[in-house]
Amino acid sequence: MKKFRMKLPPYIVVLLALGALCGIAAVVFNALKFNGVLTVPVTILLVLLIVLALVLTALCAGVLLYPYYVVGKGKLFSRMGLLRTSYDVNDITELIYYKSHGKLVMYTNTDKFIVLLLAESKHEDFIRALREENPKILYDNKINETD
Repeated sequence: MKKFRMKLPPYIVVLLALGALCGIAAVVFNALKFNGVLTVPVTILLVLLIVLALVLTALCAGVLLYPYYVVGKGKLFSRMGLLRTSYDVNDITELIYYKSHGKLVMYTNTDKFIVLLLAESKHEDFIRALREENPKILYDNKINETD
């Protein structure tokens, strides 16, 4: 199985970092509200808010710190922290690199397309790994969508 780290756009990195920081701030803020004279409903609410903030932090930090693709066993796996998806390599029909946008797009036989978040320097190895699993995958370079 071959692993390829995703290259997230800078604005996504900033948004994820802000989300993780907001989650941490919410945990601290709500934890500081705990004192010995809270009613049961207020305590339950604070615990729920802390759990929700921890989930937000885990989602944002996971996507920020550990995003990658794995090719192997007839599948393409996408893992972004706690978020995971998989695609059957035999369903992939075509990969197109649009030079004007700097995007590698994967098309499937179910009329879906997925924009792959990879550094351009990793495209060749990624395409080779996919073609080892399914040699029928077509690859093309285009300047733009009308090319």
